[in-house]
Amino acid sequence: MNQDDLTKQDEDLPATEFDGEERADHHDFGSWPEIAGLIFTILVTWLIFQFRG
Repeated sequence: MNQDDLTKQDEDLPATEFDGEERADHHDFGSWPEIAGLIFTILVTWLIFQFRG
């Protein structure tokens, strides 16, 4: 693996190469990390308003 491969952004890759890398990663988390992050953000915002007014 050369330096050019390490600095490529996902948008710079052709679709077939991107799909191949995604399959090679063996990680398919789905949408739950975004949903958990949204819930956490809402919780923190609610807590800030509860204690700071």
